This record gives sequence, structure tokens and C-alpha cells, in this order.
Amino acid sequence: MRYLRFSLLFILTAAVLHSCVSRDVEPELVSGEPAVLHASYAGGRATKTEFGDFTTSNSYAQIYWSADDAVNLFSQDSEGSFFFQTEQGGSTATFINKSADAQPTGSSFLGLYPYNQGATADFGNSSILTYIPSDQTAYDNKFDPSALLAVGKSSTLEMAFYNVCSGLCFTLKDGGKYSWISLSGNDGERIAGQMTISLSDPSAPVASPAGQAVGQVIINAPEGGTFASGTEYYIMFRPGEFQKGFTMKFYEPGANNPSVTCVCNSFVEFKRGVFARVSNVDDPSKLAAIRDGSNLAADGETANCYIVSEPGSYKFPMVMGNDSDNTLSGITRVATLWETTNTSTAPSVGDVIADVTFNGHFVYFNTPSTLKNGNAVIAAYRGNDIVWSWHIWVCSGYDAEGSAQTLYGKTLPMMDRNLGALSNSPATGLTNGMFYQWGRKDPFPGAVEISVAADGGAGTYIATTAGALKTHSSVGVTVDYVVAHPDEFITSSDGYWLPVAINSLWGITVSNAVETAVKSVYDPCPPGWKVPRARVMDGTQHVVSQEAWAGLDQTGLYRRVSTGLYLTTTANTQAWYPTNGYIDRNGRVIMVGQYACYWSCSFYGGGMSFALELSRDMSGTLLWNPIKYGKLNGEGHSVRCIKDN
Repeated sequence: MRYLRFSLLFILTAAVLHSCVSRDVEPELVSGEPAVLHASYAGGRATKTEFGDFTTSNSYAQIYWSADDAVNLFSQDSEGSFFFQTEQGGSTATFINKSADAQPTGSSFLGLYPYNQGATADFGNSSILTYIPSDQTAYDNKFDPSALLAVGKSSTLEMAFYNVCSGLCFTLKDGGKYSWISLSGNDGERIAGQMTISLSDPSAPVASPAGQAVGQVIINAPEGGTFASGTEYYIMFRPGEFQKGFTMKFYEPGANNPSVTCVCNSFVEFKRGVFARVSNVDDPSKLAAIRDGSNLAADGETANCYIVSEPGSYKFPMVMGNDSDNTLSGITRVATLWETTNTSTAPSVGDVIADVTFNGHFVYFNTPSTLKNGNAVIAAYRGNDIVWSWHIWVCSGYDAEGSAQTLYGKTLPMMDRNLGALSNSPATGLTNGMFYQWGRKDPFPGAVEISVAADGGAGTYIATTAGALKTHSSVGVTVDYVVAHPDEFITSSDGYWLPVAINSLWGITVSNAVETAVKSVYDPCPPGWKVPRARVMDGTQHVVSQEAWAGLDQTGLYRRVSTGLYLTTTANTQAWYPTNGYIDRNGRVIMVGQYACYWSCSFYGGGMSFALELSRDMSGTLLWNPIKYGKLNGEGHSVRCIKDN
């Protein structure tokens, strides 16, 4: 059996596990000199069993081998597996081959704990097929060894094992009442039974073969009795996601119906070797209070904007933009600044996103069960002051990667719609999206209309839960000020929101006439995307870059219509750019249907930047300039994000 030695962050008690030899029949002993396997538990945090809440881990348990532990050893050169067993255990144990008539050979080996006579290995896919018991036995302060799976991979008979299972470490408030407990996912997830374990890396997913896995785990009280109050127990299951949370039911001896049912309705992710700790788990308020979410920065890439395309529970790291190392500290609360459905009618508070909270590491929020498309801004506060804010772009079914378009002659894909737009269909104002002042990360409402015929094209702002657009004079404004006031549009007499221009706000820097472009901490685009570069510098000459819209003003590469422009893509399709107007220096939305401007991250100088411009001449003909010099940074224009390479 194996035992756990807990770190000081957990409990200073050694917890000895029950016998780990499989319940299957042991093979006969081998005659002659047996092979020897030296097995350890791999060092490092990723291979320890971790204990914490659903979002952080605050204590660890290193697992050690114990006497009589047994493992499967699979050899690429042999059929079936070998039965290896240790007599003494330890941090690194010597396992002896006790299989009949054969010895492992070759240079590729896979290992499985605990021993399972029916397990198989696939060396081509570097995986093991075994099972997680759906019927488990509870032990006081110990794991059920038949359910605590571990795997190893080596080219020699020196092998380190990695923990596989996930689960709950829990105590009970009224433990003496219950003889067994069930746990199941609310979305029918298969969490036990036959499992395929990938050994490609310690964090690889564990798959559930269709028809061979089950959606419920039962844990029975120790020795056929009842649980104890205050004692820690462990229930183990396949690591993975519970899309709609999970349910635990508590049964008294001889009862067919549960006496208590507790439900977690939040998305929850369980990772390999991580056990979430819940005290008094039979108190319904405990599971009801759990908040986790699908990580919107799952690939480790953070941003100032996140896309939500289906209903659920979500989270994102509480960091500044794409600077994932710059974690916000001292945050006292988070709240939604405003929401909109991009229409003339303001939604009710919570219609787009709801239940916003945080835990010091992540911001959490839910959407309604029926997704309502729109945009929202969440702010993090220190006292009464906003420290940072994030744009949540909610668009049902929107796949930014899958729908991206590469413009003719270019190499980098661009989004098929404006940042914040809810559609790419030319027939609706939902294509207009949000407006941005150059260099700022936070959005401002766009126009409702497709076109306004009146002179000047004075449009109507899409309605938000915050009411009319807030404005503030540029006098004395700094970057720190606009970060702390993300909902204020900065007005000015000269068209510059920042009195002293900072040309690198969206990532462009120039040194010795060499231009560098990287996504900046103030970039408004989602992870994996950025504001496009309009040109590069070559010596003292401005040279059009292939990143953005250059060259597309050639005959046959564009098509003008009454409310916008179509640009040809490499797939010979059309990318739609509406003439959605803009916010002028005084905070008015104007020229709707008559004009549009799409920011680049490239500065021109003196508080002006390059952009794609669409405008009508005196006869009403739509003209366009793919690289327009000198657009005022204090105006609010559109952003069309390009892939961040």
C-alpha cells in the first residue's frame, strides 16, 4: 500500500493508505532471476497531489510507495503486461517482476498503478486503457487505493509515476447519518469506468470511451457503517470539466432516496492530481456557493477583451491586459460598469453578464442560461477607485478563428467584423460595433443606425445600462486617468485626448528608424488578436505594410455600396466594412452611413495616427484611403482586429 506525507501547509499527519494490490487474481511467480523496476513519484508540483479550493491550491501531499504495492509494466516488445510488486516501498521503491515465464525487454515501457489485470497499453498513442472504479470505499483520512490511479513512462526500468485522478477531499456536518454518497455531473459527464490515459505529458486529458464509462461515482462509508463528522474523505473521478456543475446525494442506511441533495451549478474544472477541499459538504449552501468558470485565458494569453460565444460560467485572470505577470493587488470588489445589446433599448442589469465576483486571482461571471448578445465592461476597484477594466464581448456562436478572413495579397487573417459587433451582415446596425479613442483599451458605444440621411449624419448611440455617454475634458488628462475612468470619453478642442502624445500606447516603437510592433498592455483586442499595423519604417521612408489594407484600392479588389465597402479576401469572398460614423472630439456620434475610420496601431505623430478611411465626396460617391495619414487620436473610431503573429 501507499501512504501520503503531508506538507506543513496541509496536516502534519502521515496518512497510511489501504492495501493497493488489485482485486484481480495475482499472476504466478516467475522462476529464475526476476527483472527489477525502480519506481518513484516524479518531483515537482505538477506531479504531486494538490489540495485546495476550486481556483487555487494551497497545500500538497507527496505520495510514497508502500509495501505490497503492485503495478502493471507494459513493454513495447511484449504482449500484455507484467506484474511488478514491491516489498518495502519508500520514496523510490524496488519492484520485482512476479509474472510467470517472461521478462520485459525493449527500450520503451509504460507503467500503471494500481495493478489491473485487464489494462492494456497503446505505444503508438502513448496511452493506457484502464478504469476508475465507480464504486469506491471511504477510508478515514485516506484514499481508496483502487481508485488513485498513476501512470509512468520510461525508456529504462527507472520510472517516475504521475498522479491521474482528480476529486474531492471533503468532511461532513452530519456524517453519522449517511452510509453512502453519490456524485454526478449535471451535464451527463462520464466520470468513472473505463478510461484512456494519455502519457504524452502529465497534464494531458483523460478520455472516456463512449459506452464504456459511467456518469456517477458512489462512495461507501468505511467498513459498511456510516461516515464520521469532521473526518476527511476522498472521492475520485476522471479529471475534466463539469460544464454545468455537479450534484452530490447523501443516503441514510437502507434508504433508496437521498435525505440531502447538494448542487453546484457553476462550471467546474478538475485537473489531474488536484483535489478540491470542501468542508461540511452535506450542507447545501456549500456547493451552492462554489464559483468557478471556463478560463477565457485558457492558453495563458490574457487581454483586455474576452469573447463569450455560449452560455455558462467564466473566469479570467485579474491582470493588466496582456501582461500576465502584472497581477492586480489590493482589489476590494469587482462590478459591471455597463451592458448593452447594441440596440436603442438598454438591457436590464444582468441581462448580458451577471453575478460578477472575484477571489484575488480571477474575476468570475455567469451569463443567463439563454445567452443575450451584447457587450459589457467589468471593472476592478481598490476602495472607490477603478484599477483596471475588461471588455466582455458576448456573441452567440461566434468563432473568431474559424470565421477570420485574410484580405487579398495579405498573410495575416483579420476578424470578419468590427470589435464589439454582433453580426457581419451588411443589412443591420449590429455590424457597427464599438468605438475607441486611439491608444485606449476600453470601448465606447457605437451607432444604432445603418445610415442617417440628414446633413452631418448625426446618429444615435446604442443604449447602455449606464445611460448617456460620459465625457471629460482633456485638460490635465493622463494615461492613468483614463485607466481609472474607462467609461469617460475624453473631449478636446484640438482633437487630442492626451495633451502630450505617447506614440507607443498600442505597441509601436521606433529606434534608429527601425519600427517594432508588439501587442501592448493597452491593446483592446481579445487574446490572439491585436490592432493591425498600417505601415513600417524603412530608413526615413514610410512604406506600406502587408499587415493591413495596403494595395486593396486596386480595381477589382473592392466593391462600394450605399452603406459601406466590401474588400476581397484570398478565398474570393467579401469582407464587410460599414460606414458606421464616428465620435467627434465633442462626444457626438456623427456621419453615420457617410464616413468610417478603422484604427491601426501605427502613429503618424503629433497626436495623430494612421487608419483606413471611408468617406463620401460631394456627389455622394464613397471614396476610401487604405492608409490615411493624420487621424486625430481624440476621435472615436472602429477597430478591426488582426491575428497576433
